[in-house]
Parts: sequence; structure tokens; C-alpha cells
Amino acid sequence: MTTYKQLPRYRYFVLASLWLTIIFLYLDRANISMAAPFIKEELNLSATETGLILSIFYWGYMVGQIAGGVVSDRYNIRRWTLVLYFSWVITTMLTGLCRTAGQLAFIRVLFGIGEGAVINPVTKLQNHWAFPQERGFVNGIYVSSGYLGLAAGIPLVGMLISVFDWRMMFYVTGAVTLLGVIVFWLFVYDHPGDHPRISEEEKNALQDALVKDRVNYDPTQANQAPLSFFQGVKILFSDWTFWVICTSIFFILGVYFTCFAWIPGFLVMERGMSSLNSGLSLTLPYLAAAVGAIVAGYLGDKLNSRSAVIILATLLTIPPILGLFFVESPQLTITMLCLTFFFNAAAVSKFLVLTFDLYPAEIIGVALAVEMGLFAGSGGIIGPILIGYTYDLTGSFFTGFASMAAGMMIAAIMMAAIYFHERKLKIQKMLKLAQA
Repeated sequence: MTTYKQLPRYRYFVLASLWLTIIFLYLDRANISMAAPFIKEELNLSATETGLILSIFYWGYMVGQIAGGVVSDRYNIRRWTLVLYFSWVITTMLTGLCRTAGQLAFIRVLFGIGEGAVINPVTKLQNHWAFPQERGFVNGIYVSSGYLGLAAGIPLVGMLISVFDWRMMFYVTGAVTLLGVIVFWLFVYDHPGDHPRISEEEKNALQDALVKDRVNYDPTQANQAPLSFFQGVKILFSDWTFWVICTSIFFILGVYFTCFAWIPGFLVMERGMSSLNSGLSLTLPYLAAAVGAIVAGYLGDKLNSRSAVIILATLLTIPPILGLFFVESPQLTITMLCLTFFFNAAAVSKFLVLTFDLYPAEIIGVALAVEMGLFAGSGGIIGPILIGYTYDLTGSFFTGFASMAAGMMIAAIMMAAIYFHERKLKIQKMLKLAQA
């Protein structure tokens, strides 16, 4: 019998195109964090106002995620994504034209809608193009792609700001994103059955594997009818585990998004680095995050437990977050950031795969919309504002970062309940497959 490892691998061209999308998504999202100290100075903003500008992206992101999640469950993902992907090019370049805080806030909301409306459809596309046995590792690369883009792109952003200014940086990064749009158009289709260039052998194997991996798969029914959209929503929203996961995501991805927004500013404002040096200094933490996501993907597949990896990684994120304020040297500061990013990325990368494992395929888009849009987006809104507000009050980032560490502890405790639920569900799935 042919295993998935022995099949042709055209699917990796599609997956690589999705990973490139994530590289540009994170670069275009995080470039403002490098520009923030200079925008703050030029527009005469307080730290609280700067935090509001950094967080306002997530208001649009939240709306976009919900819309994108619903659309990905009901309509053609490829067409939807191409249009919105191109909108990043426009809104990123328009950011460089902003002359007031109001203009900047308006453009960042539009940009947030465009990015938010793409991330869930792209995540769902990846699930269409990966075998269940490789899902954790593939998703680890997917999450790590954003960090790899940041590791390579943030120093470039810092250089563009140093050589030109923050406005020119937005023009250049917006224009470069057009490359990703073209690659997506060439290689990505909604399903293996839609793709004109995939082999019949690989297409049929993918489609059969994904049917059998469904949470509600019944081996006694030859042609099982899919759930309707509203049936799926009812099942999802009545499941207590979904809301526990959502609350944990609020805390864990709140750290994830807040680090994107404020760590470059932390290095400039608290450690006195230049924009170029802070960009170069962040290369190692972003690379560490990329490795963390891949390692977590491998461990999740090996242990067959996504929640166990989330709990361990979440607990291990807490010491280095607090350790940032007990070290002074640049080398130790970067070491603490590397550890923080490594473990946080490991935890974040497992939530997507856990969602695929626990809930019906017909409603994955809505599940991700609520998890990553509403709850993670709320963390992305509150976190940067909290950091800016406490910095204005105390002149230090410590209080805000300590609050994030406390949230991580709460999330780890909550995820313990999910560990036992996941274990029970996977035993039930194994018994069903044994009957097939």
C-alpha cells in the first residue's frame, strides 16, 4: 500500500505558496512596529496614543477574520483571497502617505480588515492540501514562515528607515508584496480536485485521507452527507471545549501580537537601541520563533497531542518574559527574547492544528474566525494599549509585561481540561478507523 510519503509532492508547491503569503502577511503587519518610534515623534503622539495606533489594526483584523472565516466555509477561497491580498499592497503603500494620526488610524483599520479576511481562508486552504499525518509539521512551517519573513525583513525595514525614512519603507514593502500575489494566483486552488496540474494519484489520496479524518466520520456510511453551515455552527457554539480554547487563545496570542507591536519599541525606548540595531537584534528572536513553531509541529505529530505541547510551551514562556527586566546587557536581553519567542510560537502554532483535529471540517472557518478574530484580536487590541498606558504611568514596560505573564499562567491551567478531552476524542477516532 502506498503511503503519503511515497506519493508525488505537487502539494508542496501549493503549500509553499501559502507559506509565502504568510511571510508577506507578517512583514506588512509588523513593519509599523519598527516605524512606531519615528511616527510617535513626527506626529507628536504619547505612548498611549502610539499603543492605540498599533492596536487599531486589530479592530479591523477582528472584523476581517470573522468575515473571512464565514466566507471560507461557504464560497470560493481563491478568488476572495486574491482580491484582499492585493489590497495589502495598496494599504501598506498608503500608510506612507499619512500626515495625521486620524489618517494613520483609518488606513490601519482598512489594512487590518484586508489581512484578517485572508488569514483564516489561507489556514483552511492549508488543511485541504496536507495529509493528517503531516498536519502538525506542515502547520509548524506555516507559522514559522511569518517569523522567517520577519527575521529577514525586519532588518531590511530598519535599513530602509535609516537610509531613507519610515514613509519610503512603507512604499517599498507594499510594492514587494505584489510578488506574493502573483505566486498565489499561479499555484493556489481551493481543493486538490480543482487543480489542473496535480496528479490523479496524489489528488485521490488527499481527498480520501481528509474524508476519513473528519471528526464526524462514520465508516458505516458510504456517502456521508456534509453538515450544513448552521448545523456546524450549532455544534461548535454548544461545545464547552471551544470556549475554553478561545479564552486561552486570548491570553497566549495576546502575548504574540503585543510582542509584534511593542518589542522593537521596547528595545529603542527601554534599551536605547537605534532602529537599525533593534531590527538586527530581532533577527535572532524571530529565527528562534520559527524554530519553535517547527519543533512544536514535530512534537505534536510525534506525541499525537497538540494540547500537551501548548501547555508546556505556555508555562515555559513565563520565565523569559519576566527575565527581560532582570538583565541589563544587550546579549542577555536578546537571549530572553529568543526564549520568549521560541516558546510562544510553539504554543501558538498548535492552536490551528488542534482546531482541525477537534471540530467538523464544514465549520473550521467560523471556528478560526471566533478564535483568531474575536478572541486573539481582542488580545491584540488590549495588549498594546495596556503596554502603552502602563509605560506612560510608570516609565517602564515591566507592569505590562508582568500582566502578560500572568495571563499565560491562566491559559496553561485552562488548557489542562482540553488535554483530557483531546485524548478521549482521538481514541474514539482510532476506533472508528479500525471499523473502516
